[in-house]
Amino acid sequence: MSPFYIIFVGLYLASLLTRDAYELLKMRGRIDTTNSRVFAAVFSSMCVMWVSWFGIGLLSPTHLQVPAAVRWVGAGAVILGFVLVFGGMWQLKGVENIDHLVTTGLFSKIRHPMYTGFILLILGWSLWQGAPASLLTGALGLVSIAWWRHWEERELGSRYGGAYSHYRTRTWF
Repeated sequence: MSPFYIIFVGLYLASLLTRDAYELLKMRGRIDTTNSRVFAAVFSSMCVMWVSWFGIGLLSPTHLQVPAAVRWVGAGAVILGFVLVFGGMWQLKGVENIDHLVTTGLFSKIRHPMYTGFILLILGWSLWQGAPASLLTGALGLVSIAWWRHWEERELGSRYGGAYSHYRTRTWF
């Protein structure tokens, strides 16, 4: 097993924990989400998380020969994941402290296009690389994404009430 693989796994897990801690502190009102240093730290951690994720797939200690069709499905999922992540960020004009409920564009069909994109990136990259060991590590990312989504749904529901409840009934994820 490559030492770089172990380093990338460590960076990935540390970055997930950093984001999870941020969400927990935010939920409890113990962190100033408007502080530019806090934002820079969390955003940097997310960037490290994604760079390390792609490194994990490339350096995985196990690679399976998967049919070309499966690899191409993985590649398509990665491309769609990037479109959803960056499209959602572009549409929101940011990633934190959005002061209104966005229900148009990507958000008219998917409540959390960036989280959906993250899921597609994790699953797609593992398929493309034929890297089952990486998918096991990625499963922790999937659990974190589900947790982040859960808390965001609660926060948006309390902030926007009936408008958000109605929005949830006509959108996916």
